[in-house]
Amino acid sequence: MIRDLIESIMVIAFGACRPEDGCTGADIGAAEQRLGIALPEALRDYYATAGRHRGMMDAGFHMLPPDKLRLAGGCLVFCEENQYLAEWGIQPADGASPNPRVSGRARDTETWYSEASKLSGFLIHVATWQAVMSLPERARCELPEKKLKTLEPFLEHIGEKKLRSGGHRVSFIDRHNRLLATYLYNSETLYVGATRPEAIEAFEARCGLELDAL
Repeated sequence: MIRDLIESIMVIAFGACRPEDGCTGADIGAAEQRLGIALPEALRDYYATAGRHRGMMDAGFHMLPPDKLRLAGGCLVFCEENQYLAEWGIQPADGASPNPRVSGRARDTETWYSEASKLSGFLIHVATWQAVMSLPERARCELPEKKLKTLEPFLEHIGEKKLRSGGHRVSFIDRHNRLLATYLYNSETLYVGATRPEAIEAFEARCGLELDAL
């Protein structure tokens, strides 16, 4: 479902996607047996590709590895904010779907809210954020949502619309220049990461943006 997309993100950020970066089938199977549930296909893909890679698991978001997955408040919790202020999970009613919706909540509260209508979209954008935060060159700028389409001639969306949509972010890739970008709708902020400063500078010039280094 999303394995190829996660691999493409890792190739940009880390130069390669190695077998040892992912969890084994035994790792995932042991988690399913312990929890008594089957993990959705999109989450299995993330673990199989990046479940043992430190940058992809713990750069901005804290993705729980299979042996740390837990049931809390009626949800399968698989991701936490890096300062443990929020957590994200899958509710039992959605768990039978290969690509369920994602619910979130602030820590120490009982109420879950809808975070994303598709787990695949949530994980694509988590993966892009982790990679951007791991890249040696990073920058950001405020960008009104109405101007987001001006980036499309210079960047490729990560994933087909049916996989990437349904959340509060959108993510992009520039394979030729080894550059990744993710846009946060709620703050109208674009974050960009690349392996070389020249790639950031060239992107800034092409798009007519003024980026601030991170």
